[in-house]
Amino acid sequence: MRKRLIAGLIMFCVLCSASYAEDEDSSWTGYFTGAWDSMYDYVAGWFAGDEETESKTETKEETLPPHIASEWDELTNTLGDTLTLRDKQEKLPDYALFGEDKNTNGKKINALLDRAISMLTNGEAGDIRKQSEELKAKIKSQRLELDELRNKRITAPDKTSMFTFWKMTRSKADVKISELEESIRHNEESLTEVNAKLTNALRNVGLELEESQIDILMNSATGDDLMQNTIIFTNVKSIVAKLEELAQNDTNSLETTRKYTGMYLVLNDLLIHTQEELVRKIDGEYKPKLNVIIREAQDLRNDALRKSRMNTYSQTQRDSFELNAESNGMTIRVARLYIDLLNSQRAGTMESIKSLKLNRDLAENTYRTVRSSGELRSLIHSGLSLFDAVNELKMPELKIFESDAMRIEFEKISGRLKK
Repeated sequence: MRKRLIAGLIMFCVLCSASYAEDEDSSWTGYFTGAWDSMYDYVAGWFAGDEETESKTETKEETLPPHIASEWDELTNTLGDTLTLRDKQEKLPDYALFGEDKNTNGKKINALLDRAISMLTNGEAGDIRKQSEELKAKIKSQRLELDELRNKRITAPDKTSMFTFWKMTRSKADVKISELEESIRHNEESLTEVNAKLTNALRNVGLELEESQIDILMNSATGDDLMQNTIIFTNVKSIVAKLEELAQNDTNSLETTRKYTGMYLVLNDLLIHTQEELVRKIDGEYKPKLNVIIREAQDLRNDALRKSRMNTYSQTQRDSFELNAESNGMTIRVARLYIDLLNSQRAGTMESIKSLKLNRDLAENTYRTVRSSGELRSLIHSGLSLFDAVNELKMPELKIFESDAMRIEFEKISGRLKK
């Protein structure tokens, strides 16, 4: 662009000079005509070179998804900073009363990895996933507001007086309730459409799921993490492919080879970090909460069964206790199936971590050794095949939605797990 501006100014000056020469002295006309022809050829060549450069730039960007290309500098800088801290980690003590140690430096590394992850969750599937979560949160908030309005309507006056002008009347409450119900219906329809788009977007990144599996994914506590990890894997694969391409441009620079190997190494760390975070949530949050839910439901079920057999209560009351016992029995059954689901997801994630760590060990050895660019390309190419393998999200074959009651209970339990 700068070349075009300069060339344009030069041509403008030549034109002005030629025009002046024709007015003042016709002997200069031939000179400026020749100068014009030379300048035209020169500038045309300059433009062609500029366009060729722009074409190369566009080709380079086309090999990356738009959301990655737009944040390429920030992303690579973050990966570079992570690599610097990673190199520093080896020299730090395990514990230091004052100053940095491996623990404090490790936290900085994880913070940078989280920053990179936030950039890697963008894209079509990531954006649609966020829309889905926003709609779910909005619907939940509206339902709470609707319940509050219905309660206020009970004590609302038919009309207000000068002393109660600030109070909501029943007619106004009815209008607001109707508007809110309509808004909820609209948002629920939008959520259905967004989830359909999300299903297609996930399929576009290689995630083929059956309808029953999609239901589990959309409603489970780990669904958001699993979708995020799938999106990250897809974006990392495109970045690694770009690194493989860049590594071919300079085969003689050890510093360049070290840089790209280091970035590849950090990307392996990033993928391991996302997988280990999912395992941490399963072990440290979701399964303990499920065990609490099961224990509470078992206590309530036992109490309800005991009281359903006591003549102290009326038949109607005993029947209600039996229904409560059945309801808690459903909760126990679904919670146990939920644990089976999480155990299956955990097992698959641990297999992915195992494969990634083996690949990371090779990448680290290559980075420390600073091997030739040819070996780097071979390493990265083998990594692409690995990413294809571990990127497949395998949902367990659990048909837990045998009835609408089970589906509703599953969603209720998911809500408790996410709190």
